[in-house]
Amino acid sequence: MDIPHSRINAIKFIHKYLEDTDVSGKTVIDLSAGKGYVAGLWSNAGANVLAFDLYPDLMENKNIQSQKIDLNKPFPIQSEIADFVLLMETIDHISEQRLLFEEISRILKKDGILILTKPNNSNISGRIANLWLESERGDMFLPNENTVIGYDDDRIYMGRIFLIGIQKIRTLAGLAGLKIHKIHKNQFGISSFIFFIFISWMFFLRTYLTFKKISKNSSKVEKSALKEQYLLNQNPTILFHKHLCVTFKKQC
Repeated sequence: MDIPHSRINAIKFIHKYLEDTDVSGKTVIDLSAGKGYVAGLWSNAGANVLAFDLYPDLMENKNIQSQKIDLNKPFPIQSEIADFVLLMETIDHISEQRLLFEEISRILKKDGILILTKPNNSNISGRIANLWLESERGDMFLPNENTVIGYDDDRIYMGRIFLIGIQKIRTLAGLAGLKIHKIHKNQFGISSFIFFIFISWMFFLRTYLTFKKISKNSSKVEKSALKEQYLLNQNPTILFHKHLCVTFKKQC
């Protein structure tokens, strides 16, 4: 089976995660299962996998049944059922991103884990591309009205027009009761590093001055959140790696 709509860095991360984590007997909900490659990895590791997709007919894994879901709407899934929720290579296609996080939190058990992967437009190259073209990469524009419709004539979804970076992801997740647990390393990006050589002093100075100015008269709770944002903005995995592979834990 080929790897559908999932970048190789995300797949490598899942392989490593399953090597390091015992998921046997756990309930896993794959919200964008596609052909079932990732769902199959979890199933082979002993998890009870519930697969969903906008087009469940894409499923090729004979051992997993996929059900229809529209991630822009409330999920047809009962509350507090999942130990893990997978949201792989999908969030940039979804317009209702706040609802998406709220629904993910609803279906997770307390201390349940959300695994989110996406191309990293929060790295240095992505930030430079946004400066140049308001795009995720310096060698491409955002999808336009002719290219934003993805897949094929029978299966239509909105391509990567709803780009979201790690700071917005953190905030929307936080509003839904999900807290970043870990930013996972993947592939180091040489271009991000080269850009950073030239702008590092400005980057660190501007980040620090902004944090000090905003936090000066903030409450203890506000300062705690601002410090998280400040540290996230300087996280080397985010700044230099090509993919965002992030785990979140449900707090309540």
